[in-house]
Amino acid sequence: MREIAVTVNGTRYKAKKLDEAFAEFVEEDLRAAGVYLDRDNDAERLFIAYLRLASRWYNYEKEIGEILDTIEKS
Repeated sequence: MREIAVTVNGTRYKAKKLDEAFAEFVEEDLRAAGVYLDRDNDAERLFIAYLRLASRWYNYEKEIGEILDTIEKS
């Protein structure tokens, strides 16, 4: 189990007891979105990271719906 932390506007937030693979995934995703794990981030940076993740989720849901429609029509 691992802990990851991010600082936003001077406040440190921690997520504890994360599965190792999941923690690694989250850290990589945050870095790819431009969120720093070792220094302070402004709220806008975190919001942009959230929008990036929300966009992916939205597209996955859309794809799943299209696949289900295709299956139902078969």
